[in-house]
Amino acid sequence: MILDGPIPGQSLTKTPRNALYERPPEIADPNEAVLYHMQRISEPERLDNLLYTLEYGLPIKHATQAALTVAVGRGIHSIDISLIIAPVIHSFIKTTAEEAGINYKEDFGDSSISEEVERKKAVALLKRSIKETPEEEMDAGTDMLESFVEATRDMSLEDIPSDIPEEVSDVAEAIKEKPRGLMSKGE
Repeated sequence: MILDGPIPGQSLTKTPRNALYERPPEIADPNEAVLYHMQRISEPERLDNLLYTLEYGLPIKHATQAALTVAVGRGIHSIDISLIIAPVIHSFIKTTAEEAGINYKEDFGDSSISEEVERKKAVALLKRSIKETPEEEMDAGTDMLESFVEATRDMSLEDIPSDIPEEVSDVAEAIKEKPRGLMSKGE
């Protein structure tokens, strides 16, 4: 099982830009990426599965990171955009769960467990949630959860900022700020 990973240098034998995430992303604007995720999550067939999974015990932190990781893997937006919009998406999922009356978790809450154990718990919760979904209710939401399982196996939870602001407006203002510094395009 240990030897199931890629061989060092294996990526150099493949055709460059073959994977979706190696190409320019479809969305380069953080505001457009936020809208993309909000519209996608708000679709009824996806929303019911997400809320069920949150109620089942999957922390919002893991759901957010999985959604963003899937989008990066599919070439929708870059990892940089994920880091910028993560607090907004987290807040959106949290607000949606509150409006639906769902008892949710922000995180697993046990700081003594490792990232690997957290990841395994999240995968187990997602798989159990999918397994308990009746076959006649399998839809795009179930497909979304299955993609979350794959993304959760590969993701790093350190990518999520720990200081997620309470108000989305604070994040929206931060996104609108003009870039400063040596490499920013000046006026």
